[in-house]
Amino acid sequence: MELLSFFNALSFFNFTILIFALYLLFSTFYGVFFCYNETYAFPVLLNACLLFSIFVLMTTFLFFGFDFEVFNCDANFFVFNQFFQFIFLLASVFVLLITRDFIGTRSINKFEYDLLFGFLILSAICLCFADDFLQIYIAIELQSLCLYVFAAFNRHSEFSTESGLKYFIFGAIISCFLLLGFAFVYLTFGSTSFEVIMNLIMNSDNNFLLFGIIFVLIAFLFKIGAAPFHV
Repeated sequence: MELLSFFNALSFFNFTILIFALYLLFSTFYGVFFCYNETYAFPVLLNACLLFSIFVLMTTFLFFGFDFEVFNCDANFFVFNQFFQFIFLLASVFVLLITRDFIGTRSINKFEYDLLFGFLILSAICLCFADDFLQIYIAIELQSLCLYVFAAFNRHSEFSTESGLKYFIFGAIISCFLLLGFAFVYLTFGSTSFEVIMNLIMNSDNNFLLFGIIFVLIAFLFKIGAAPFHV
């Protein structure tokens, strides 16, 4: 009964994070253990990671991806956040299936691809439900680390290696801008919580807030590749 009460107390978001954390932990040890095994390394390991990924994503999508009872309630931020989680989980299944032939024809089909994609989805889900600037920063950095590796995933290509290195350098600089913007926000309100900031923002006319918004905006525009930071 205590275990049942524990699971009932968890929200759908916590279930999603728990499933992904356990899956990524298991898959990492599984891949490292079998990657040097001549019998199970290729293509058995690749197919196993793909099937594991699709199974976990579909299971999370069907059982914990969306709570339709919550969706029928009054509109709130949690509903919209959960809707984006719903979209991420559904789209990730198709992305894994579509990109399988792409990475296979270029001989970059490694089991790490599915693991990195799992971490990428985990960071996206954490970003959906973040209610603090520090949580946003950690989620974005986890996402960026995966994208750095994806950019240089084709290690036999000079262009891929160059793009990964450039992306890492510029991404590190932009992360400093993002952290600096959050620091200005904290300097203005004394907190990084969205709830506290929403209660205090109407009474704030500090110039540091403007600098913080500018730095955060620059960082976000770079992260999403919006003009003029797409170059």
